[in-house]
Amino acid sequence: MAEQFRTLADYLEKAGHAQGAQLTRNFGDSLLEAGLISESVGMEEPIKMDRGIIESRLEQIAKEFNSQEHTPGVLTQTFQAIWQARGELVGATYEVTPCPYTQEKIAQDEANGVRHGYLPTELSTQQTRHILGEMSPKMQSQSVKEGNSVTNDENPSGWFDYEAAIDAPYLETEERQLMDKIKKDGRKILSLNQYIVAREDSKLFTGKYLDEDGTYVRVGSRNDGYLVSVYSRRDGRLRVGSPLLAGHHYPRLGGRSSGVNKA
Repeated sequence: MAEQFRTLADYLEKAGHAQGAQLTRNFGDSLLEAGLISESVGMEEPIKMDRGIIESRLEQIAKEFNSQEHTPGVLTQTFQAIWQARGELVGATYEVTPCPYTQEKIAQDEANGVRHGYLPTELSTQQTRHILGEMSPKMQSQSVKEGNSVTNDENPSGWFDYEAAIDAPYLETEERQLMDKIKKDGRKILSLNQYIVAREDSKLFTGKYLDEDGTYVRVGSRNDGYLVSVYSRRDGRLRVGSPLLAGHHYPRLGGRSSGVNKA
């Protein structure tokens, strides 16, 4: 294995992230066999890996995740590996706390079409949303540019769950109807930042973005004081629509929500 991957794998293993260490070893071996890296690389300066290599690593992480039982430990190690890779895209590191859900809760949620995700605290606000845009430049949305005008009602972070179906739930609802239904279900509307992470995870784990087939959703973020609607294009673009009046409702307009999030 190339030296830089061996060093990283040893670090992860000593930190208790056995799965992340093994994924790193496997990835390093694959690059070495393909002739994309040499056996020995000087370690005086940080290794800068290009986007293609990091995206390949993310695909491998998702493949491993999809092939095994989803225990709390597997979720923790998987999202630690994901956010390590995403952090490398912007030269940052992000802590992922241990998964708070029980194995029974995870299995029940997944059977009900709910997926789990993680949003680092540092990336949960309007002011830091542009970093998510740097991680995923395909979005090409003003809402993920520095100095954007889309505010969040709240800035939830940490572990959260969300509806995994590509088409949106809560269709043809006015704003008050949507919020009442979400509250009745014991949930909260996603922030735009959560939505971005959820749609990127959806693409990673399933090959499809949320709402790429024609639905769009209200999220808990605003422009000019009104909730905005969002959806994804199949080419990766994020579309944040004009502010919606509270009474607006359409057959393909819904919302997305999360259970009570846990740090």
